[in-house]
Amino acid sequence: MNILHLTVALSSLLISPISARPLLADSTNTITQNSSVDEPFCYIKTPDGKTVDLGKLCEKQPASGTSQTCIPGSNIAAQVSIAAANYDGNFFSGQVLNQGCKIIKNIKVNYEVLDESGNLIDNGFIYAEPVTLAPGQSATFRGAVVAGAKVQATHADGQE
Repeated sequence: MNILHLTVALSSLLISPISARPLLADSTNTITQNSSVDEPFCYIKTPDGKTVDLGKLCEKQPASGTSQTCIPGSNIAAQVSIAAANYDGNFFSGQVLNQGCKIIKNIKVNYEVLDESGNLIDNGFIYAEPVTLAPGQSATFRGAVVAGAKVQATHADGQE
């Protein structure tokens, strides 16, 4: 018997859309209340009731490196740039970027270790991962190095 009452109630709402309007008008759902959107898509309400537009934070940002233009016809050294490097006293790490128009493999980041006076103590290289980089992609490198006052990347190279 309850199913019959529910069916009759639902069918009367569907058959008579005029009677459904007061239900929407009394609704507390702000999405159905406002037919024209006057709030931004991405926002926050502050405790004092103000609306702060966060649209710039919610926009999909382009992937890292995709805005780079490739350097056609350049050599590998010009195509691979060292985007960031950090030495924490034990490990040398950072990021490289393929700015070329071709896939590059086996990228090595060459570095040198200096003492407090700026004299060369050691040098070497660290391979970047992933091994293969398409144009616009970046890779990271990290490796243990001889302790020194300063470790700096000298250049990066790889193979086509």
